[in-house]
Amino acid sequence: MILVLAGTKEGREMAEMLSGLNFPVIASTVTDYGGKLLEGKAKARTGPLDRELLESFIREKNVELVIDATHPFASKISLNAIEACKNAKIKYMRYEREDMGKYCFPGVIRVENFDEAVSEALKYERIFLTIGSKNLDRFAALKKQGKHIIARVLPTSEVLKKCEHLGFLPGEIIAMEGPFSVDMNYCMFKDYKADVVVTKDSGPGGGVVEKLRAAVKLNVPVIMVKRPAVDYPLVARSIEEVLEEIRKGES
Repeated sequence: MILVLAGTKEGREMAEMLSGLNFPVIASTVTDYGGKLLEGKAKARTGPLDRELLESFIREKNVELVIDATHPFASKISLNAIEACKNAKIKYMRYEREDMGKYCFPGVIRVENFDEAVSEALKYERIFLTIGSKNLDRFAALKKQGKHIIARVLPTSEVLKKCEHLGFLPGEIIAMEGPFSVDMNYCMFKDYKADVVVTKDSGPGGGVVEKLRAAVKLNVPVIMVKRPAVDYPLVARSIEEVLEEIRKGES
């Protein structure tokens, strides 16, 4: 059995592709929404998995390979998966989407982490966040210092409740699912009069290129948070590399 930790679009596509090739595969998603996207395409289980639950699931389902296709910033999940695979004595493989290292855009301010991003954002008045909901609390604190913050987040009740709890008003929330085109980003950045955009290095697959192109058109700087460093034991960067590793295990 192959377990795909499908925390991204690529992860869901990976599970669907492997299922279509008749590999025994099950995908794990944190949210019910992620599971619904896989309905009729691949077997799925939903809900969070800590290390102990993951290790138990591996043994229960006789998993022989874990493909970690979670988001580049979901480092805790990856570390748990690496440890669980080590304990269960099975193979772990990271499917890593491309980062923004080879792309060069003017006005990009690269920072090591979200604390540095907050410090850098303090220099601006109107801050447009495209970082998801996990680290919103760090930036919400800037509202008390008179900063105007716009948060673009997923349109789920859980996320919207979090935004409201943090003090975001309806006019400060854009609840839409991305990734967005250059034109859509341009209109949003312009209409909300963004002085700076904050994003994270989710790579081209996460819509970062489109954000940067829109920001360049408006001459708006972009604060980009670097990916957390994880020492993955095995990394694949393409579908072909994943299939090659799977077939190695069959031979």
